[in-house]
Amino acid sequence: MVTKATLDAEYSVIGCLLVDPSIAGELISLTRPEDFTIPELRTVYNAAVTLFNAGRPVDAVTIRGVCGTEYNDLLMQCMEITPASLGWRSYISDMQEQTRVVRLRDIAAALADVSTSAQGRELLAKANVLLSDKNATQVVTMERAVANFMLEQGEKRRFIGWGFDRLDRRLYSDYGDFVIIAGRPSAGKTALALQMAAIMGHHDKVGFYSLETSPAKLTNRLMSNRCVIDFGRINRREMTDEEWKRAVQFKRDVVCTQLELVSASGWSVQDILSTALSRQHRIVFIDYLQQLRGRGRDRFEQVTNISLDLHAMAQTHGILVVALSQLSRASMSRADAAPTLTDLRESGQIEQDADAVLALYIEQDEDAPPDNRKLRVLKNKEGRLGEFSLAFDGSTQMFAEYMDGQLAAESEDKRETPTLFDMLEEVNC
Repeated sequence: MVTKATLDAEYSVIGCLLVDPSIAGELISLTRPEDFTIPELRTVYNAAVTLFNAGRPVDAVTIRGVCGTEYNDLLMQCMEITPASLGWRSYISDMQEQTRVVRLRDIAAALADVSTSAQGRELLAKANVLLSDKNATQVVTMERAVANFMLEQGEKRRFIGWGFDRLDRRLYSDYGDFVIIAGRPSAGKTALALQMAAIMGHHDKVGFYSLETSPAKLTNRLMSNRCVIDFGRINRREMTDEEWKRAVQFKRDVVCTQLELVSASGWSVQDILSTALSRQHRIVFIDYLQQLRGRGRDRFEQVTNISLDLHAMAQTHGILVVALSQLSRASMSRADAAPTLTDLRESGQIEQDADAVLALYIEQDEDAPPDNRKLRVLKNKEGRLGEFSLAFDGSTQMFAEYMDGQLAAESEDKRETPTLFDMLEEVNC
């Protein structure tokens, strides 16, 4: 239902434009056609935009020339309501607020008639977009920009930590970033992401959205990781007395983590966004990107739109979005095991949208310790590229950094330890 306040604000905005054409540029930059609920006023606004973009004067005469003489009475009515342009910015704010309320009421009415939960989630996602005010244009003068810079530099900045010192010294992650963790099957992406999410949960509310693993199975991994309990015995429900003691000892630490596990099989980005906003998640992990439901005629177009939507979700709502991604099969056939950005599966848009891309892979060096992993920073808008080694203990689903010199020492020990082949050679000699 369109209220009188909405009508007055819309007429006033058009009236200001007609009586003072000098504000046309600024007014158009701050508004959108969707801000007008009255079709005739939207037509007048679109005519003004067309004239302005063509470099022609924007006034009552030129607009009437575009819209037609049947708009005479409407244009006169707008100018009578607003004889002066003073306060035109406040009129725009009032119009946009009232229009937002009208759209929300329309959505509420539509919600009363939904027949499936999917329709309801889609409508709620539209409501979230309206409430985020993402179409608002932000223009910052250099005076304001420098003032903000001086103010920010006087405060110590806290970046979001990932739980690995070498990675934290490279990535300066913040809310609003879109980060990809890529890897081949069985590289340990989920285990790594779950460990990172648990660490981040000590400072922020984190949502771990899994599209292929149940919350119960994720909890098994999480308890194995945080309580140092054998993962196999957890799955077989054969924990030892010592492991039960550790589970009780570390239970409070796990429970106090602001981490929520969300079963998201068959979900779209909009579904995740609606839940993240309602649950107030500041950080979102998605396992994994290619499993999300997307718009498009083919898989390439669908993944492209998923990537674009995740990037928009991060920037618009100030959420750190961390999405796991598969690497292409072609990357597995190369002699060099190290992945590259071109190995991201099904769409180059992922590479374009991400603020940072991390690749986890199994190190192929014969001198490397067993179960060694490499974490390579393939893209980093705010910091350095590079890679470092991680030790992965599959029995506890735990990743750990090597201390300085530790990896080199272990590799040297391995080279000095004789193999069965070396011993046989000595016997034959």
